[in-house]
Amino acid sequence: MMKRFFLFLLPLLSVSACKDEPEQIPAYLKINPYQVTAPGGASWQAITDGWLYVNGEFLGAYTLPATVPVLAEGDTEIILFPGIKENGIEATPNIYPYLKRYTKNYNLVAGQTTTIQPTTEYETSIKYGFGVGRGDFDGGSSIGLENRDGDVGLNVELTSDNSFAGQCLIMRADTAHPIMDVATELMKDLPFLGAPEVWLELHYNADVPFFLYLLNGNPENTQKVYQFNTTEGWNKIYINLTQHIVNTGFADHRLYFRLSLPRDNSGNFEQINGTVRLDNIRVVHF
Repeated sequence: MMKRFFLFLLPLLSVSACKDEPEQIPAYLKINPYQVTAPGGASWQAITDGWLYVNGEFLGAYTLPATVPVLAEGDTEIILFPGIKENGIEATPNIYPYLKRYTKNYNLVAGQTTTIQPTTEYETSIKYGFGVGRGDFDGGSSIGLENRDGDVGLNVELTSDNSFAGQCLIMRADTAHPIMDVATELMKDLPFLGAPEVWLELHYNADVPFFLYLLNGNPENTQKVYQFNTTEGWNKIYINLTQHIVNTGFADHRLYFRLSLPRDNSGNFEQINGTVRLDNIRVVHF
């Protein structure tokens, strides 16, 4: 079923400019999910929506696939921006600025359906906080990782066991070692004035809640960013780091992940062990 986030900015189809004029028959756009020209293709992304413009008029953001009626005929410009759920929240759909918009002209015919197969790829002007591909953990150079919990009993590792693709980062905790803290290497010179924006992409698979912080400054300050819930397999998320970075006033940051076994009100562990897997970590900005 088509889901639309915004009302049409055009007049309702059932309303005529004059009662003596015949009602205009719409053309229909059948919009398929995006194809992605990037490592992993569409399966490595979570593009849920298309933000649709027809001849420069914004018609709405639609959950894909969708069939949309439009009051346009003949040579018609279609622009579709890839949309994601900002911070993984259903109520905060947003255009993802680092994937290219799809633009093409179509010959629309009233009463007929035209199929749109949008494609996208990453903008060529993107800058990567860790460099290209290092957060995939599959090449010769991966993001530097450091245990920060002071417990030598369990350490962060890379594994191919139940990974998303190739290798992934794995964090573990149990009742004897209930906390694992992992910091990445330092990212330098991130925008910290609010423009351009800074986003984090990653895949995660967790049977226990965990947390993301930013580390910055000397001595280090900690800025809480996000709490991840448990999953039923691998999830992709896009987190907007911009305001958190603005709040710190620093341009250099580490990502800091904390896995802590949850306890009940009596202080008893709610589970005896927990595992978090992370993959395809990308910090991106212009």
